[in-house]
Amino acid sequence: MKQEEYKTLGILAVIFGAGALLSSRIPIINSLAFLLGFVALILGVIGIGLNLQNQKTLAMIGSSFGLISIIIVLISQLLFTPIFADFIRGYRSSSNYLMEEPTNEDWPNSTIDEYEEEKEIFTWTQEQFDALVEGDTSDSGKGGSNYKDIIRKHGIPDSETDSVMGDYEIKRITYLSISSDPKTVVLTFVKQENGQFLLIHKFAVGLDRKEQSDSGVKV
Repeated sequence: MKQEEYKTLGILAVIFGAGALLSSRIPIINSLAFLLGFVALILGVIGIGLNLQNQKTLAMIGSSFGLISIIIVLISQLLFTPIFADFIRGYRSSSNYLMEEPTNEDWPNSTIDEYEEEKEIFTWTQEQFDALVEGDTSDSGKGGSNYKDIIRKHGIPDSETDSVMGDYEIKRITYLSISSDPKTVVLTFVKQENGQFLLIHKFAVGLDRKEQSDSGVKV
């Protein structure tokens, strides 16, 4: 028969793990949740080691809470942080744009009517997004869709950022549609030795599988 477990570490692991799990979905605070989850995981593992011949229910529960909270924090950070940053930059630029009415003085080589005709429509559909090929991340994005081909087909993006990650130069572009049904496409590219940028990651929200017929205006 197994003896009763030594509960101190197990209880601490459950407390830290529960706190981490509850705060792992809350923006900003989830950075603290990662630390709490890590502490809970360590305490739980130690508790399991000390109770090899005994019951270890609390230690297992605490370590499970810690591991789950760490996974949730990592997923939320990887997926939503760059998208949120791009969205804020695009939203700010769109707000400034919408608050100012264009005049002929602002567009010396065209009239306001010509400007209205030149406004671009959000052109992305789910089929077009699905057709994009993500390159091999272990081989500098080889085989991925070309940045220039995408720009040529869908126009200049609403925001574009460049960064350096290790030995690689990264480019991230965002297309936004502000309408009653907002749509977003975020694409990440890596620079090749020949100077081209190839797609390594894609993300989209709100796309339709039919031709775009709404009046969502790119900003």
